[in-house]
Amino acid sequence: QEQLRLMVADPARCAVPAAVRAQRVVVDYSSPNIAKEMHVGHLRSTIIGDCLSKLLEFRGHDVLRLNHVGDWGTQFGMLITHLGVVAPDALAGKVELDISDLVAFYKEAKQRFDADEAFQKLARANVVKLQAGDEDSLRAWRMLCAQSEKAFEQVYSLLNVDKRLETRGESFYNPRLPSVLEMLEEQGLLEESEGARCVFVDGYTNRDGNRLPMIIQKSDGGYMYSTTDLA
Repeated sequence: QEQLRLMVADPARCAVPAAVRAQRVVVDYSSPNIAKEMHVGHLRSTIIGDCLSKLLEFRGHDVLRLNHVGDWGTQFGMLITHLGVVAPDALAGKVELDISDLVAFYKEAKQRFDADEAFQKLARANVVKLQAGDEDSLRAWRMLCAQSEKAFEQVYSLLNVDKRLETRGESFYNPRLPSVLEMLEEQGLLEESEGARCVFVDGYTNRDGNRLPMIIQKSDGGYMYSTTDLA
């Protein structure tokens, strides 16, 4: 009865006190992949993330709603290479693609990547160009991201998700990757293995006890997800 009386007396907050010490809180949302449709697997983290953000904000915390989208990596080399052959106008931004088009093109690109060694090499080379900041590659990548994000926004709107959702994908860390190499080199942790630059962690071995590498930079100059995680 006492709690009900307090809630009635304070209808704006229902007698829920503000946090004694407000903190900066990061809440990770659905984090979908560019050029792929969102699916039921993204539903839970989106709803939970939005609810937690609202509760934390109500308590007075400073909440950063973060969407760590998959917007970098080999799949973009595959897709850009494939679109350059089958849909160059779309790649140049002259024709607009919707998310279903991107999904279909991605599936075709993946099939070619798995079956065609020449295509695979070209796709990997295009990933390196993208990571190095090649303007044509970046332009194509931005188009793919923009079309995908438009589809994501439609889903978030249907779910009534707070629009203060900040997208910070894997690409956000790309400018920081060279400094990761420099830091590891300075600390004497970087070793070369079959042309790749790696870190060997104590205790990380195969069944025969041979050391296994954590690849930081591939032999073709490209980076790995492990590098992004370190950045």
